[in-house]
Amino acid sequence: MERYEIEAFLTLAEELHFGRAAERLGVTTGRISQIIRKLERRVGAALFDRTSRLVGLTTIGTQFHEDLRPGYEQVRHALERAIMAARGFEGPLRVGFLGAAAGGFVLEVARAYRAAHPAGEVFIHELQIHNSLSDLRDHHTEMVLTPRPIQESDMVEGPVLWAEPRYLAVSSRHPFATRAQVTQEDLARVRLLRFPENAPVSFVEDRVPGHTAQGRPIAHGPRVSSFMEALALIGANEGAFTVGGQVTRFYTRPDVAYIPFADAPTVDWGFIWRASHETARIRAFNDVALTLRPAPTRPR
Repeated sequence: MERYEIEAFLTLAEELHFGRAAERLGVTTGRISQIIRKLERRVGAALFDRTSRLVGLTTIGTQFHEDLRPGYEQVRHALERAIMAARGFEGPLRVGFLGAAAGGFVLEVARAYRAAHPAGEVFIHELQIHNSLSDLRDHHTEMVLTPRPIQESDMVEGPVLWAEPRYLAVSSRHPFATRAQVTQEDLARVRLLRFPENAPVSFVEDRVPGHTAQGRPIAHGPRVSSFMEALALIGANEGAFTVGGQVTRFYTRPDVAYIPFADAPTVDWGFIWRASHETARIRAFNDVALTLRPAPTRPR
């Protein structure tokens, strides 16, 4: 297979849209269709199901994609490493983060990264959970430090950098505010605030479940677009929120109480980036982060 054939197939498999695939590759929609038809004739079977509105991989196309992508990524990374070895780390790296603790850590990593690669620039900016993926997909950001889980087929979850205890944020007027601990079954006795509709599904399912492990329903409250908005509603006793331990240090308020869970999993943090846009700079920045990751924390 020629490189342009591989790239056309993999791009269409990712976008599932002929127009977007053509735009990414800088060719016409007709050219993408021509390449895919040629591949399908060579394989002897359809690789994509096409309707007037939808494009999807067939069973054979899915297997072909799973077999082809690892080899292509290996070749691409080998070429990229050779190029970067020759060129160094010139050029900017755009890094996003969620929350105050992540922002401070990213700044620390950026200082160490610049010291190791003086020609490398780093630009950082804050994001919210609902726009972190779109920022990556729209190429405004190359990597984001975010809480997990973020399980998206086009994203890479880097190694966990730290894990922190999970807390329930409630109004200081709520009956739970005076308790030393809560359990996950206690979520059936609060109303959890919701994230925007475009927040990652895996993250929402982890933070705003519909039922407890024993099947008790969990009420849901209004949607919030930022953590500051969530804190305002929590302080007004309009809902509750599950959070990580760093909020107890960076977001203290007299009208909000943070109660540790006795039985909940930790909140894990790490970088994510697009699998198809991984670069030597991203890997180098993540490697520096691994050397600086903080020690585990315990409930206060």
